[in-house]
Amino acid sequence: MGSEMATEASHESFAESGAKRTVIFGRVALPGIGYKMGNRQMVTTVMSPVNFVGTVGPRQDWDPLSGGGTNRKEDKAHREDIAQYIQSTEDYVLNSLLVYMGPDDANFEPDDPDAPISQGILYVRPGAKFKVGDGGHRTSAYADVIQAHQHGDAVLQRLTNNGQPIIVVLDDDPLRRAQDFTDLQKNSKPLNASIAQSMNRRQAINRLLIDRVIRPGLIPAVANNRIEFLVDSPGKLSPKIMGFKTLRYATGTLLTGTGNRTTRGWEEAVNVVLTKDVDGSYDKIVEFWTGFGQLPPVAKALGTEKGVFLLREDTWLASATVIYAIAAAVHSAANSTDRSISQLMKSAGKIDFRRDGETLIGTLVDKENRKAVGGREALESAAHVIAERLESELR
Repeated sequence: MGSEMATEASHESFAESGAKRTVIFGRVALPGIGYKMGNRQMVTTVMSPVNFVGTVGPRQDWDPLSGGGTNRKEDKAHREDIAQYIQSTEDYVLNSLLVYMGPDDANFEPDDPDAPISQGILYVRPGAKFKVGDGGHRTSAYADVIQAHQHGDAVLQRLTNNGQPIIVVLDDDPLRRAQDFTDLQKNSKPLNASIAQSMNRRQAINRLLIDRVIRPGLIPAVANNRIEFLVDSPGKLSPKIMGFKTLRYATGTLLTGTGNRTTRGWEEAVNVVLTKDVDGSYDKIVEFWTGFGQLPPVAKALGTEKGVFLLREDTWLASATVIYAIAAAVHSAANSTDRSISQLMKSAGKIDFRRDGETLIGTLVDKENRKAVGGREALESAAHVIAERLESELR
């Protein structure tokens, strides 16, 4: 089952520690740390991804009638995203995988039977397969990458030398396994987009915005004290105008428009633009956000203590979708005219973005209740309206 595993014969040296261990001939052995959660024996061990995928049984989707399986319906796009991440990122990191084996297939022998937590050996019956309780997409992604590089190359060598932490639960009750899965989902809290994106230094747009736009503090509307990182949408009374998620997406939309329909496609398009001309893109970004801060309602809000609160109360200019629509409109108008982004943003200062105004009615604002409307269609319709207004103001 792999280089991490060996027969009992090759582990006779463990007896020198003085620990008494049941000898289970013919079984393969994995060094691990044993402990309990509740009444169940758990063992944390490590295998190389290449060896691990060969020890896993077939994917078992959840069936409440039979009580079998634990996995949700496979998300092929998610599986592909993980595989791409593993394949292209040398310093990748993945959480522990949670797998199960019954007492007939595995047994843990601690070095110190009296200690609640002890090193020891997990003995596994040859040919026995782990049942994946949590980590099905990660396991499948590993298998995809290994299959794609099976003839041997740097990626396969890297995975052969890497380790994947595994938590083995010595329990073969499928209903308890299913309950564990839902408990894990309930007790986990994913990062909000603003935190996750601002932490992700691999993406050029994140580095550019943090290092060259926000941190220097030279553009008042998007200086550090105006951008929220901990939540995606600042609270009603917050002095911050927008979350990092909004700043990021609006900036990418300014550079590439609204043509990309997937997150991956959007990120790739933005990365291509920045790779091709990062300084030219930076100049456009500075022009846009400087112009945004000079829109009369925004400039007024930046100059008073409760200004941003009033900006939210009186206008749509702190609404993420409206900011996206303005960025999309400027991208469109800049490509269809010979006007600069600075000139277009000055024209934007003449557009009525008040909540009781008519500019966005029928696109991002419902005609009947005057409430904000979401969705790509509404955003693109609003961008079209704003672009026409920008161009008409410059004629």
